[in-house]
Amino acid sequence: MATLLRADLFKLRKRALGWVMLIIMALFVPLQMLPSAFVSPGNVNYGFPNGLLEGLAPLPFVGTLIMIILGALLIGSEYSYDTWKNMLTRRAGRVPFILSKVLVLVVATVIGLTVLLPLGQLVGLILQSTLPLHGPVVSISPGSALLLILTQALLPLVAGFIALMGAVIGRSSVAGIVIGIAWFLVDALLGGLFPALSLSNATVFLQAQWSGFTVASSGSISPAHLGAISGPMALVPALIVGIYLVVPIIVAAIVFRQRDMLGAS
Repeated sequence: MATLLRADLFKLRKRALGWVMLIIMALFVPLQMLPSAFVSPGNVNYGFPNGLLEGLAPLPFVGTLIMIILGALLIGSEYSYDTWKNMLTRRAGRVPFILSKVLVLVVATVIGLTVLLPLGQLVGLILQSTLPLHGPVVSISPGSALLLILTQALLPLVAGFIALMGAVIGRSSVAGIVIGIAWFLVDALLGGLFPALSLSNATVFLQAQWSGFTVASSGSISPAHLGAISGPMALVPALIVGIYLVVPIIVAAIVFRQRDMLGAS
C-alpha cells in the first residue's frame, strides 16, 4: 500500500496539470477578495483570522471542479495508458489501488489548503494595510476555525471521490468528469428542493452546529443562526456527509474488483 501511494504521489507531483490547477485555484483568492475590499470596505475586515479563512472562498465552486477533474484523471489516465495491467501483475489485490487514489485526493486537498489559507491571510494583510477596511472583526477560537476549514473542504473532497468512482465505472477520465459535474449540479438542485439531502447544506449545518459560524460563498465568516433542531433530525447532516465519504469509495472498489483492465472502447 505504501509503495502504491508513493508511486501515485510521484505521478501527481510530476503531472503538470496538477500544478496548473493549483495555480488557477490560488488566483481566485485575490480575485474574490479584491472586489469586496473595493466595493464595500466598510463591511470587510481581512485581519487575522478573517483573511486566513478568506482563502477558503474558491473551494465550493472552483475547488470542487478541480477536484472532479483530478479524481477522474487519477483513474482515467491508468486506463488511457494501459498501466493497470503492469501494476496488477505485481500485486494480488485490487482494492489497495483504489484506496491509494483516494489517499492521493486527501493529500491533494491538504496541499490545496496549505497554499490557500496562508495566501488568503497574506492578501488580506496587504489589503488591510493599504485600504480603509473597517468591517467588523469576528472573534473565533482556533478550534472553531479548524472545524470551518475541515467542513469547507468536504464538498470538493467528496466531488473528487464521486469523479473517481465515475471514472472506474466508465473506464475513462471523461466519464468521471461527466458524472462528477452531474452530481455537483444535482446536489445544488437538491439544496433548493430537498435541503436535507444536499451535501452542500449538510456541510453548512455542520459548520454552524460544531463551530457556531458559517462560511459564505464570498469566503467571509459570520455567526450562525440555526433554528431549534433536536432529536434524530440533528444527526441527518452528519449521516449525509458520512454516506458521501464512504459509499463512492466502496462502489469504486467493488466495481474495480469485478472489471477487467480494458479501457473504454
